[in-house]
Amino acid sequence: MRIFLAAGIAALTLALAPRVQAQTGLPDRPTARFFSGSGNVAFLAGGLLASDRREGVRALVTSTVVVTGLKYSTRERRPDGSTHDSFPSGHASAAFTIAGMAAARAHSGTEAALWYLGAGLIADSRVTLKRHYPHDVVVGGLLGLLVARSPALRLRF
Repeated sequence: MRIFLAAGIAALTLALAPRVQAQTGLPDRPTARFFSGSGNVAFLAGGLLASDRREGVRALVTSTVVVTGLKYSTRERRPDGSTHDSFPSGHASAAFTIAGMAAARAHSGTEAALWYLGAGLIADSRVTLKRHYPHDVVVGGLLGLLVARSPALRLRF
């Protein structure tokens, strides 16, 4: 059942990708734009469906709070010169949080590896599009994994 749900999300994402990407103003790097945009959304949604939803949401909220706090405290400018803060990458943190949560419930090592591969592609897209420096995505990814693998660190609500 989960495979059909994931396939449906992927199909919907691919169908909507051109419209969404045309509105983002991202450079013409279609694969990176996909993983940074609609592919990221599909990955997060699919990961929440594949994991314990309540704990997945708690982990995602926790990693977002930590990333936002670090962004406000460091105020590192992005490589593309935009006014958004760069360090750490929220996309990488969210992707690795979800990958860690979904991989923990995976039925095989291959399935778990695919979750981490997807998170890695999302993180790489942020560097490719010059939205982040490599250290931004490494730290964001590590934060995401830490929150995913440490239930005691997650916010309770």
